[in-house]
Amino acid sequence: MSAPVPWTLDHIAADEVARPAMRAAIRALYTEVYAEEPYLRTEADAEAWDAGVLAQHLANPYFRLVFARSTEGGVPYGFALGTALQPDTRWWSGMLDPLPDRMTREDGRQTFAVYEFVVRKQFRRQRLGTAMHRALVGPWTGTRTTLTLRPSAPAAVAFWARQGYRAVGFSRPYPLSPVYTMMLRDHEQGRFRDGWGPGTPSDE
Repeated sequence: MSAPVPWTLDHIAADEVARPAMRAAIRALYTEVYAEEPYLRTEADAEAWDAGVLAQHLANPYFRLVFARSTEGGVPYGFALGTALQPDTRWWSGMLDPLPDRMTREDGRQTFAVYEFVVRKQFRRQRLGTAMHRALVGPWTGTRTTLTLRPSAPAAVAFWARQGYRAVGFSRPYPLSPVYTMMLRDHEQGRFRDGWGPGTPSDE
């Protein structure tokens, strides 16, 4: 485990994320972390994600992003982003074994989806990821949160299990994509406090 480092978590609004400097910082974090196995994404992949997927998220009125940085110096540590699932979402459409309609029917108020969760390698296992997750989904007033993960990433599988997520099946979101594990977590009101602002690795 690396030596503990103090951090600050900031909620970044969509208009600020769209600014060139913040956009570049987020893209750099994405490039660095997703170059690791099992993802092995390239800088070109990161640029395509920025221009396509991130741009789509920024247009969503329910967009949320938490940005982690060092308390002194502002060194980027990671980011997490998500949105509320709307009635026309395709989130559940790639399930290899379809789930019951009652589990996949969305109204914009029930489910928050964590789309990206990025922590630089040297800042992991310091409770930063737990604090980022808490800051992102803690204020959510719906009944559940969801995300997908690669089953071939054991550290990620273990981390999300500790956050209270359970597997509900497998998904292939588009024809040539890898298979992902679909994770779901019941959202217990009051379980998390809003983690925005200064924090240290000793925070629960």
